[in-house]
Amino acid sequence: MKKQLTFFNSSIENLSQRISSGEISPVELIEASLSRIKELNQDYNAFITVTEDSAIQEAKQAAREISEKKYRGPLHGIPFGLKDLIYVKGVKSTSGSKILSDFVPDYDSTVVKKLRKAGAIIVGMNNTHEFACGLTNVNPHYGYSKNPWDKNRISGGSSGGSAVAVSTGMVAAAIGTDTSGSIRVPSSLCGLFGLKPTYGRVSKYGVMPLASSLDHIGPIVRSTWDAAAVLQAIAGFDEMDDSTSETPVPNYIELISEEISDEFKVGIPNQYFFDLIDPKVKDVFEKFVDKLNNCEIITRHIDLDETDKIRDTWKAIRLGESAAVHDKWMKTRPNDYGDDVISMLTKGLEITATEYINAKKRMGKIRESIITAMKGFDALIVPTTIIAATLVDQKSVDIDGKDVEVYQALSRQTIAFSTAGLPVLNVPAGLVEGKLPVGVQLIGRPFDEETLFKIARKYELHYKITELFTPFT
Repeated sequence: MKKQLTFFNSSIENLSQRISSGEISPVELIEASLSRIKELNQDYNAFITVTEDSAIQEAKQAAREISEKKYRGPLHGIPFGLKDLIYVKGVKSTSGSKILSDFVPDYDSTVVKKLRKAGAIIVGMNNTHEFACGLTNVNPHYGYSKNPWDKNRISGGSSGGSAVAVSTGMVAAAIGTDTSGSIRVPSSLCGLFGLKPTYGRVSKYGVMPLASSLDHIGPIVRSTWDAAAVLQAIAGFDEMDDSTSETPVPNYIELISEEISDEFKVGIPNQYFFDLIDPKVKDVFEKFVDKLNNCEIITRHIDLDETDKIRDTWKAIRLGESAAVHDKWMKTRPNDYGDDVISMLTKGLEITATEYINAKKRMGKIRESIITAMKGFDALIVPTTIIAATLVDQKSVDIDGKDVEVYQALSRQTIAFSTAGLPVLNVPAGLVEGKLPVGVQLIGRPFDEETLFKIARKYELHYKITELFTPFT
């Protein structure tokens, strides 16, 4: 147990150095990962499928390559979890559903191909909210992934199993998807770093869609450096996904590996993001901002237009596209969906063509309004969620006397940036009442993940926050 904890309170940055130096081997690391999954998964429910045999074989291959001086880079030999809707050839991919409980893809997704090229080792498929259609990760078919900070509370979703797997140290990193906040929300509620890249930065080919205009793929990890290393491996144009961009992918690791002496200016939008928020979460945010100001990261309040159009725009696209994806199954297998999912998908059938087309037009206006507001700033910052993790069976929360549905509370802060397709990095901000983690979102310009990494890295190194945010010591 002690050895495993030493491994998995460590970042990819630390583990990769130990692997490349020969201090630990990929086989040793993967065996420790699998052992920890066996020990903890029954309790925390982070994995639906564990690929033990293939993981061990890939670890042996990685060890041989490294011994032959064929080291592929920082992901070589590192154990990864994948959200269970990212296709791996020959491995069951349920999408957290009953409908696809026996589905086995016959090809690898692009993100899996890129991870394998970088030497990463997939140890299994992570639990998810059914079809990624929710933000709690409460799943009627596979159970809920328990929050490591309080097992009676939600992990957040829909990439909840991925966040739990990293937070508990079952894996060093995981890949999730984010349509409405599904990487950022569980990262926030589990005290981790989570990146929703720019739309088009990472290929969606071979990933079960939810709403293709809003879907993003990205990492959940322990540090800024780790997020940069994973994005560097999985980003780039893909001819199999025409939404991907040919914008060059920088060497993110190199850009943040040296001391960051730059001064940064970060804007805090006045409207919308603070109109409805738990005062305890707001307090954590304000203390975080004070810390930014103490390490040459200047913050200023700014105005942001188009905020009144955010939810209606996102809603029409998210619900309309999801209903189109599920149209066949909704007609032939409606009873095989969980109640919350079929209810949400049914609402998508009510979205008219006019509503959808107008919403698609407004996407660009929302994007431009946010980019315009960033003039003179390097990034924006807002709380990731307006609440900390709720109890598993909780349907609503009281915020200043207002009864707010949990889904609305979890999605309120994230949907604007999904709709705009801008890069967002969740950074752990602090603990509500010293118990439950919440995060902040750093928002950047299109394809400028680099600046987000630099700001977060500067803060992270100054305050050593990776030492503070772990539920296991």
